[in-house]
Amino acid sequence: MTQVLLGIDAGTTVIKTVAFTLDGASLHRSSVENAVENPESGWAEQSMETTWGKTARTVRAVVESLEEDAEIVGLGVTGQGDGCWLIDEAGDPVRPAILWSDGRAGEYVKRWQEEGIEDRLYDICGGSQFPGSSLAILRWLKDNEPETVEAASTVFWCKDWLKYRLTGVRATDFSDASLPYLDVAAQEYSDEVLSVVDMPEIADMLPPLVPGTKLVGEVTEAAARRTGLPNGTPVVSGFFDVPASAIGSGAVMPGDGSSVVGTTSLSQTLLDEPITGPGRVGMTAALDEGRWSRFMASMTGTPNLDWAIEEIMDKTEFDLVEEEVECVPIGSDGVLYHPFLSVAGERAPFSDPNARAQFMGLTQEHTQAHLVRAVYEGISLAMRDCYDSLPYDANEIYLSGGGANSDFWCQMFADCLDATILVPEGEEFGAKGAALLAGIATGRYDDLESAVRETSSVSRSFEPRPECVEQYRRWYDVYKSAYEATFDVWDRRIDALDDLRRMATDTAGIEPSETDAAGKI
Repeated sequence: MTQVLLGIDAGTTVIKTVAFTLDGASLHRSSVENAVENPESGWAEQSMETTWGKTARTVRAVVESLEEDAEIVGLGVTGQGDGCWLIDEAGDPVRPAILWSDGRAGEYVKRWQEEGIEDRLYDICGGSQFPGSSLAILRWLKDNEPETVEAASTVFWCKDWLKYRLTGVRATDFSDASLPYLDVAAQEYSDEVLSVVDMPEIADMLPPLVPGTKLVGEVTEAAARRTGLPNGTPVVSGFFDVPASAIGSGAVMPGDGSSVVGTTSLSQTLLDEPITGPGRVGMTAALDEGRWSRFMASMTGTPNLDWAIEEIMDKTEFDLVEEEVECVPIGSDGVLYHPFLSVAGERAPFSDPNARAQFMGLTQEHTQAHLVRAVYEGISLAMRDCYDSLPYDANEIYLSGGGANSDFWCQMFADCLDATILVPEGEEFGAKGAALLAGIATGRYDDLESAVRETSSVSRSFEPRPECVEQYRRWYDVYKSAYEATFDVWDRRIDALDDLRRMATDTAGIEPSETDAAGKI
């Protein structure tokens, strides 16, 4: 019999299930898109039942594609972090899930920052709150949908909802619980977090904590019928997608750097102690006993580039785009771009729900290629900014996600970060990380280090070029000082926009145009 581990990765827009051999080879893969609903501008929601149904469909497709001699020995689930997935006592969703990218709670985060509440939360949790965090969303729900909070029995994150449908067990792990609710050093829930934001009643809704490398339950008979999985298949507690992707790509030792350039652009380093600095930005997630991840998760990564290519260059072939962009020198002949494109603002390497993307330095001599090159550079320099706020200097960084498919961009990252970029062999590293955790929980690997050692290798590497490193270092100084000078302008922009809308409404007697959750675009 060939022993097989399954990994599910329920991302924001795509759900994937992948079957792996014990040496890390991918056997079969199934994926399906999962729509994000925007009932109001700035809101981001998903149907919990649809997410489960699509997950079950991908699992069944993979199970049915396996050879007859394949034995599924474990299942791991990872998924998008943060957000708020609520169920009632009967186990049914109370409302659609509110996602990490939702901006409706922005005014609460801003108020917490102004009143010093954010500082206290950071001291406990080791991370900065943002509009899409579970805590901020629940505080918004308490004031705006009190019936939702009243009906809810358990607070979940995406992966935990799926594990519940697979096993019937209500539980989460340290990594998902870290930012909103955990004393990150003690790796246990903090009552003080809830009291600081006047929500002590939420304590009874927090699910039990099960370490990510331990089993949480087994596939139930009902879930087996739905997915095709064998009844009783062991399911691991798991990590959310940031640390799961790090493990899947090969980063597991303290000081290892790992970045994913996808829907978000996230950068992290593994720790053997709960470091929460330098600075009071980013997040520290507890993983298992004696292991943490310190990471910076920018709100938007490749969507900046997707937007620029569609709206500015009107092209769809990335190879053709890069041919033009490569001809533009470092610094884009003076054009800067700050990649803060999300309607929820930015959360790393600073937290500001009012932050917005911007070009600077334009003249009539600049072309489409200059602007798009500036977007590539803006995302790369934002990653440099994030690593500057992490506790270790990473000399080697494992890079995955859509951005890792571009040799041009990988070299730019190496030059901007002054680090060797390692592109791991394979793909679907979130699902692979989830599967490896299942392998540890079922005794197929001794620990995280051995799991990575037995399953991971590097396909391509990119060395920083000294002359380019120096040029980007100079340009980075301008990039950073430019956005730091804009904080007050972002706030004034919001105030002015609110005034303009009120004036338009008073004059015309009509409702304001589309706004984000805090009343602004």
